Amino acid sequence: MNKKIIGSVIGFIVIIIALVSMNMVQKNSEETEKQKKKEANNIASAAAFYIATETMGMISEDVLSEYSTTWSNAINNRKDFNLAIAEKKKSFDKTIDTVSSTYIGMEMSLRELSEAAKEQPEKYKELYEEYKKMYSTITALKEQMESPSGTLITFNQNANELLQEYKKTKGNIDVIISDEIKGKIIKVKEEVKNNK
Repeated sequence: MNKKIIGSVIGFIVIIIALVSMNMVQKNSEETEKQKKKEANNIASAAAFYIATETMGMISEDVLSEYSTTWSNAINNRKDFNLAIAEKKKSFDKTIDTVSSTYIGMEMSLRELSEAAKEQPEKYKELYEEYKKMYSTITALKEQMESPSGTLITFNQNANELLQEYKKTKGNIDVIISDEIKGKIIKVKEEVKNNK
């Protein structure tokens, strides 16, 4: 009878150890899965921000160039350049709307990358710092697109300086961005291209 009790107790202990072990494995698996999802989200946010900066760079270069040309032509033809710029700006209303929605997406991605940089500084801090610089430059370019100001000369100087800063920061980003993020960027661009 003693052997039955000892056997039952040992069996009970083995069952408890097995259940605890299975529970720990399950929790560990859930935690690993949660980390994988979070990392995939970080990579997606970094890729989304990068793609948005490319879009904003192309749009701002085109819009600001058109403003400059319109402004210059109005002056050369002795027309009211304020009216000419207002008309040109009106022709870009849909583009400016796209810029605004893209900018909002950039803000959300940057917030997510801020958290990633805090949690994994060795992986995201340097990229986050460059993304903040890019965000600042894009903000200034967006303001110029929405409300061109100054004289033609100061407008052109400002636009050129901002576009140079954009290119410099983009170059820095291209150097430090991880292969995982580059892969996601390529994948997203291919998906967009195939959906057109």
